[in-house]
Amino acid sequence: MRKLVIIIASLVFSFQLSAQKVMTLEECRKQAVEYNKELKKAQYQKEEAVANQKAARTAYFPDLSASANGMYLPEIEGFSMPGGFLPTAASEEAAMSGEYTGVSNVWSPGISLELDNLSVLYGSVTVTQPVYAGGKIRYANKQADAGVKIYEHNYDLKYSEIIEQTDKLYWNIASISANVKLAEKYIEMLTELEEQMIEMYNLGLTPASEKLKVTVQKNEAELKLIKAKNGLRISKMYLNQILGQDINTDIKITDSLNYETELMNTNNGVDQALANRDEVSILERKLEISKLDKKIALADFLPQVGISAGYSSYYVSDLVEDPTFSPSFAGQITIPLFHWGEGKHKQDAAKLKIMQAQTDLENTNEMINLEVQQVKIQLEEAYESIEIAKKNIKEAEESLEETKASFEVGLNTTTDLLNAQAQWQAANSRLIEALAQFEILQTSWQKVTGNLKPIQ
Repeated sequence: MRKLVIIIASLVFSFQLSAQKVMTLEECRKQAVEYNKELKKAQYQKEEAVANQKAARTAYFPDLSASANGMYLPEIEGFSMPGGFLPTAASEEAAMSGEYTGVSNVWSPGISLELDNLSVLYGSVTVTQPVYAGGKIRYANKQADAGVKIYEHNYDLKYSEIIEQTDKLYWNIASISANVKLAEKYIEMLTELEEQMIEMYNLGLTPASEKLKVTVQKNEAELKLIKAKNGLRISKMYLNQILGQDINTDIKITDSLNYETELMNTNNGVDQALANRDEVSILERKLEISKLDKKIALADFLPQVGISAGYSSYYVSDLVEDPTFSPSFAGQITIPLFHWGEGKHKQDAAKLKIMQAQTDLENTNEMINLEVQQVKIQLEEAYESIEIAKKNIKEAEESLEETKASFEVGLNTTTDLLNAQAQWQAANSRLIEALAQFEILQTSWQKVTGNLKPIQ
């Protein structure tokens, strides 16, 4: 029986170890990036844009095409032409006009052709090269290049969003974990005080009401601890979800909150954002494509020049004994003349599209400026909150020590001591929250300034 208990205990312990997963922040980031389906879609879009870019390049090269035709006609009736003496004419002009004067002594044999079954075969190879298309090929290639850039920036944008989301969940877990430990320490303090009050009550030195004050405070603290642990479990579930693993995996993070904080330089944040943000780059490329659309619309109404060369062969059974081969060369010029103002209307539409793209870019620049300023203020506020929280903790600790000493000699009440302990716990909790918020805002700052990009 004892061996069975040991085996079961070992299995339970092994299961707990396997269910727990220790992860660093970088490991969480990497796994979230590898799992995220939106990022996979962005990668496929980027690869699609590269394929379209390669396809656009082929328009510079000649087109080579081949064709073949065959026809078979069974049981074709033959035909014959009888022989005879050739007619004569007074002159060539009379012969051409059909004015014959008699019959010569020159005999023309008749023709008799038996076709039976007729086979006709034809094949050709043609090379076509555009010489001038109004610049459409060049503009289309520039658009394809811009398309690749758009989807590259779109991928980077998705990447930064995933990293920011991962960091928020990671530091949220760090914050709740630290608060759980703080709550456990606070309960230990209340337990010690409760035991002390029970002894004093048993000795008749204090009424039951004073003891019950401590018990009530302890019960409330234990309830808050239960809620904190449940909140920690839920936070881990959210992190597990974006990591693509079982939501009940017990993640143990290795990074803890850094109590030695330092405020980064935020002076040139707007300049960095306008130079690095993927949203700006995407809209700049879209503006470029709109301008190229205008040029392509104009190119449709410019002369088009092309050349082609071919080589063909044909064979007809019973009529042509050997296949016949012949080359061919051609050139074509198309000049649009009049299309009822279609070109002008297309140009006007293209201009309006450019204006829309320009407006989107200007509006985005303004919103990015506002976003950077907002995160900058939040970051500075979080840093100040940390410094203030540290001062409050120091004062709360001094107040708690003094209140304890006064309580021991009867100069302070139980309520005074409980309040001092609660203030100590609240001050530490505010520092934990400020530290976690500062970590999250540092990531947000990297994102809003366009510096949160994948390593190439």
